[in-house]
Amino acid sequence: MIRTAAPFSLVLALIPCVSACDRTGNPDIPDTIAGRCIYTNSFSAAEECREFRGDGWTDDAASSNCKEWEATFEAGAACEYTSVLGACILTETSDRVVRVVIPGSDPGKCGSSERGCELFGGGIFVPAEVCGGAAADVEETGPFFTPAALECRDPLPGEPAGAGDDGKVCTWSMISGCTEPGRHFADYGSCEAVRTQRPYHPAPPAPPPEKPDTRLQDPSYVAELGWVKEQVEASACVCCHQDSITPKGASVWDIDAKDNWISTFSTYGLAFAGGFLDSSLLGAYPPHENNGFDRSKTGIPTTDPERMRKFFENELAHRGSTPDAWAKFDPVPQPFYAMDQYEPTACAEGEKIAPDYTMTWTGGGARYVYVLEPGTRNPGVPPNLDLPTGTIWRLDVPPDGKSVRSGQLRYGELPAGTSQAFPLDGAPAPLETGKTYYLYVLADIAQPITRCTFEYGK
Repeated sequence: MIRTAAPFSLVLALIPCVSACDRTGNPDIPDTIAGRCIYTNSFSAAEECREFRGDGWTDDAASSNCKEWEATFEAGAACEYTSVLGACILTETSDRVVRVVIPGSDPGKCGSSERGCELFGGGIFVPAEVCGGAAADVEETGPFFTPAALECRDPLPGEPAGAGDDGKVCTWSMISGCTEPGRHFADYGSCEAVRTQRPYHPAPPAPPPEKPDTRLQDPSYVAELGWVKEQVEASACVCCHQDSITPKGASVWDIDAKDNWISTFSTYGLAFAGGFLDSSLLGAYPPHENNGFDRSKTGIPTTDPERMRKFFENELAHRGSTPDAWAKFDPVPQPFYAMDQYEPTACAEGEKIAPDYTMTWTGGGARYVYVLEPGTRNPGVPPNLDLPTGTIWRLDVPPDGKSVRSGQLRYGELPAGTSQAFPLDGAPAPLETGKTYYLYVLADIAQPITRCTFEYGK
């Protein structure tokens, strides 16, 4: 229910939940079927079918919606499969509803399908028989988020010694990581790990402009363009945005593109790259831990933020836009902003820590479990937003481990194969009877399943 063809990096695009969405009740689905379109979801890399329900849909409107998914509208056709996981109901108005049918027979996909619909898609997930109660009992399939690792490798033959011990080149294998300037990230970091940290799916970049970019005749412009490309090459951005090293092709923009590769950026992407949209929720290392690369002021990590911003400001001007045109936008990506701003409510039945420290939650297996002080900022993504001040305890499950289950975990205890991310040493502080705590449970990084407050001992 999400599409990564929004314009930059590995960012998830959100289908907003408009005012007609009723997340608390059963969705009202009109009987009239205007048609359908079938496509591959850029997040899950799985087939989906959009079924347009209601008299408010015209062929033109439905066709336009399908084109956003690079699909062709089929008037009058319904979504028909022998086995489905369920459907995500997206309500625009009472007579304009999209029913996104998710084919499949693997119960292990139920939880992620529900979260994709309701957390990221802003819809209501209606499970089919295969997902009836299965999400809480079946182990989900990966890949799961691979934690960052600092890799120190010998420099390639012909390259100078690195800045690390014994001349090694040290690079964080992380979506926000960068190798040393002038080197290529894929030579010193793991793109395989990076592609688990943000969803990768080939979304064809924009085609080259009809006319060659005459700015390529300007030596000063070519020099700046070359510098920006070199900065990108040192970053993990290449793992999805360099056609020659991606599994199935570059996504959204491509530094290997012919003519001027910057032409593959959308205007939104230019604003993102230049830092005119706030993308700090994607996380960043401080420059001194990231080979001098800074991501606090720009979307693309850089050793010279002002120079990078100036380049993309000029690119916006070339497209007829300005930084001011993007100044009032909320921080991006929108799903991350929504998670950051989420206001927890009181825990429902089945969500708490019992007096014997048994922990229960809803939504299925968990890979990250937090107990937080009330008022703590919601946990975000690594490397700098996943351990907010106010964390009392955090348990992690490695990507190759089995998730922990509601009712089978006790506060402060570590089942086999799990680890304690906080506190770094020793047991967490005992819970106090009568005190309120914030229970925050995730199926994986950026995939919360329970977020609520409870009074311990009540």
